[in-house]
Amino acid sequence: MRAPGPPAGAGAGAGAATPTVDLARTTAAMTVLTLVSRVTGLVRVLVVAAVLGTTFLGNTYQSANTVPNLLFELFAAGALQAVMIPAMVELFDRGDEAEASRVAGSLLGLALAGLAVVAAVGMLAAPWVMRVLVAGVESPEVRAAQVRLGTILLWFFLPQLVLYAAGMVATGVLNARGRFTVPVAAPVANNVVVIASYGLFWLLRGGAAPGLDLTPAQIAVLGLGTTLGVLALSALPVLAVVRSGFPLRPRLDHRHPQVRRIVRRSGWAALFLASTQMLLGVVLVLANGVEGGVVAYQVAYTIFLLPHALFALPVLTTLFPALARRASAGDHPGYADAVAAGVRAIAFFVLPAAAALAALASPLTRVLLFGESAGAGAVVVAGAVIAFAPGLLGYGAFLFLTRALYAVGDTRTPSLVHVGVVVGAALAMAGISAIAGADRVPGLAAAHSLAYLVGAVVLARRVRRRAGSPQGTMPSLLRPVAGGVVAAIAAGGVMWLVQQPFDIAGRPGALAVLAGAGAAGAAVYLGAQALLGTRPGTI
Repeated sequence: MRAPGPPAGAGAGAGAATPTVDLARTTAAMTVLTLVSRVTGLVRVLVVAAVLGTTFLGNTYQSANTVPNLLFELFAAGALQAVMIPAMVELFDRGDEAEASRVAGSLLGLALAGLAVVAAVGMLAAPWVMRVLVAGVESPEVRAAQVRLGTILLWFFLPQLVLYAAGMVATGVLNARGRFTVPVAAPVANNVVVIASYGLFWLLRGGAAPGLDLTPAQIAVLGLGTTLGVLALSALPVLAVVRSGFPLRPRLDHRHPQVRRIVRRSGWAALFLASTQMLLGVVLVLANGVEGGVVAYQVAYTIFLLPHALFALPVLTTLFPALARRASAGDHPGYADAVAAGVRAIAFFVLPAAAALAALASPLTRVLLFGESAGAGAVVVAGAVIAFAPGLLGYGAFLFLTRALYAVGDTRTPSLVHVGVVVGAALAMAGISAIAGADRVPGLAAAHSLAYLVGAVVLARRVRRRAGSPQGTMPSLLRPVAGGVVAAIAAGGVMWLVQQPFDIAGRPGALAVLAGAGAAGAAVYLGAQALLGTRPGTI
């Protein structure tokens, strides 16, 4: 169905109808773009695992490299991601480009100024930050070496905060105008630059085993190369905004009414993202207690995120502006239809991927991992991938339903539910920390999956009440989602059975098993869904 445009009299373009959103077609287009981005991202993670290994060096680099992302999500991304886009959509629909420019410029100026201060403080506190991150390492000598190296890497990495701010504001402007191509493709530039820096580091090492005894040149290549990748990531959306003719200039106008409203609403969204970073901090501390644990978790998490990025992220990215527009117009039935279609589409696409991850984790990791990360490291990664798989639907649905509530201006509910998710996951992870050795890493992944599955169910009930209908959207979701789960379980069973007679010790055999079992599983899943009459729809 068609969603109405802005209310009459809202400005230029008032009353224009919003085009229908064909989820199958839109998701396919976004998936192609995302595929290139995520595949290069996966290659980047696999290369760093191969070069640095599942070692204390890999742990140190990955931990330090996570800190800028953690701080950005903690201090700024709540406002920029959660509430900026609905506000900008409203302004663009009114045809008020000048006001949109003032709002975007004010947000950019405030973000740059604030994050520059955070980066400076972080650089001063770098030694203490690293001491916290590696507190679980038993050897005092290894722990001290990690702190020394990690501190220097943080000095390279923390200036990335201001780059992230510029890229995120520009991405918000592009998404609000319905332009998704450049933001989705920008990570490719980042990945290419960073992969090149890993290759140069490997050449400088001259074949030496990964260790914490790096030369100044090797440290500079890792630190500067990683930060240059973030520069490329942020520059592309900024340049796209500039080329579009939209005036985006930083300004310090914290008293602007729209900016004050965005900042006020972003408080709860900031809590949402802060809780995410708290969970990440727990993972870093616990995984650092196992040699290579951070690297193994990161590789498994990246594999887990690939189907999410290919199939769930395009749905929530393309539907978010439509949800905001329908909520702003008071179109409650249209909003409910969009929520229902989004959840059905996510379930349709990610359930077979979850089944494949669970059934084919062993041959998948044998194909993907090489260099210093192969061997015992591949076994740990495979176990973590299996543990992540059941949470794929919960994770995608949770993030989509969060945006559904953001679209109606409710940032409080998702934040409170997410705090509960994080607390539950953290408590489970703390209990798992008693498990010795590499088994800790799959346990951390299992806690993540369970927490987001529970959180998605809780959030779905809240969205149902906000959909404006006594029946809500859940009755129309239960049957296709439940049917999809049954179809995915059947497909997973077939994929597991197909691989049993074959030897997957080598990469060629594992690749053949992936192709054959994957094709069989896809046929079973699509056949079952055809019998159920389920497919992504048009809203």
